[in-house]
Amino acid sequence: MASSSPSSSTLRHVAMLPFMGKGHAMPMLHLTRLLLHRGLASAVTVLATPREAPFIRAAVAGVPGAAVLELPFPSSYSGPQSMEELPSASDSHFLDLISATAALRPAFADALAQLRPRPDLLVHDGFLPWAKDAADGLGVPRLVSHGMGAFSCYATLAVLIQKPHARVSSPWEPFEVDGLPGLQLTTADLSPPFDDPEPSGRHWDFICESGVAMNSSRGTILNSFHELESLYIDKMNQLENSPAMWPVGPLCLAAEPAVQTNLDADLAGWLDSRLAMNRPVLYVAFGSQANLSRAQLEEIAAGLDRSGVDFLWVVRSKWFYGEDPVEVEGRFGDRGKVEQRFVDQLGVLRHKAIRGFFSHCGWNSVTESISMGVPILAFPLAAEQKMNAKFVVDVLGAGLRVWPSRRGDGGGGDGDGSEGAGELVASQDIGALARELILGERGKHAAARAAELAASARTAMDAGGSSYENLELMVRAVTSDTSRVEASSE
Repeated sequence: MASSSPSSSTLRHVAMLPFMGKGHAMPMLHLTRLLLHRGLASAVTVLATPREAPFIRAAVAGVPGAAVLELPFPSSYSGPQSMEELPSASDSHFLDLISATAALRPAFADALAQLRPRPDLLVHDGFLPWAKDAADGLGVPRLVSHGMGAFSCYATLAVLIQKPHARVSSPWEPFEVDGLPGLQLTTADLSPPFDDPEPSGRHWDFICESGVAMNSSRGTILNSFHELESLYIDKMNQLENSPAMWPVGPLCLAAEPAVQTNLDADLAGWLDSRLAMNRPVLYVAFGSQANLSRAQLEEIAAGLDRSGVDFLWVVRSKWFYGEDPVEVEGRFGDRGKVEQRFVDQLGVLRHKAIRGFFSHCGWNSVTESISMGVPILAFPLAAEQKMNAKFVVDVLGAGLRVWPSRRGDGGGGDGDGSEGAGELVASQDIGALARELILGERGKHAAARAAELAASARTAMDAGGSSYENLELMVRAVTSDTSRVEASSE
């Protein structure tokens, strides 16, 4: 991707503040690359905690104009410093980390004030609303990196306002929402706290705080493209007193297009061998924060085994250690490859052997899968993933959905924070739907739809495309109102 020459709409210096998790950092790192390669920013500094800094440095290595500045936690803090370090993905542990990040406020304020040249834009994660105070105090315009899609944003907001789930008698009773024509939702499609018509509590308080920071910003950066979510993007941008939503993605397509360069030789060789034998592969990954019960893991393993399709399963190491681990070593023969480490997901999805993605439907995973034309077997676990799954399957037609079918023992008891600790997706359903996605007629239709969406995604990111143009419009909107910042830094 060639750089453009600096112009009057070039940002002099952008500061980036990602949340402490790879899934949150990656879109902002792709944006860093994109701004610099297109000449829309002269310099970008990413502020990162020491725990996250090595990963971020590696991601921007060799990108001219990109720098990383470490932002340490106070020496008195001894808790988890990233999403990957949380003991579980429960709301309680997540909110503990959110609260702990506030300890970074003094260091962040000092760092932002000392950056030279003075930043003319701060992009911060929506999970770090306290960044607002330091930026506003220095007169630095803010954009908020939004980790959700427009469909889940609008649908959740519409349900919150209209409260249709207050009039149903069970979590599975369907209801309609004004503004979502031809689509029915259920309370089971919503995650806490939005499944309650009158939300309250610690999680809701955090959402409200984040909303205040977002609504007072110059806009939200949406890792999506207009053609994918036009109805919902337009509806969000028509709301009164709401900042602009800028669809500038899929940002994963800002990465260099070299094929499989970040896959190690063993993994690349295994995928190459499947392709040579015409044995399509199902990629299986549920994100770095997934905390599945032992019972659900056993159902997944048994389902993959009985599916008869080849698969690559990326797992968390802690799932297979402890007092009662799930046995996977040698269990699947040459049909299944299990990886207990971080892999380049985009490189995997780009490989021509991959024909499906068994996914938790985190928004990054959805956009990456769509961008590579890979259909999805949706297994949502937390946050807005149920809405993402609804969007992929019912709106886009680019995937299939697995559903809980019976109660389980939870593998660790109630309240252990494990997704699926109460309801299990059964192995027979996993096996049947995995096979259908890879080999069946419904899977072929989903694959054709995913291929169409991938073509649209690339068009949106290419010169003249909707996301390409939106990124420049977004930068112009910021640079047109930075005279006050420039004057204050002289």
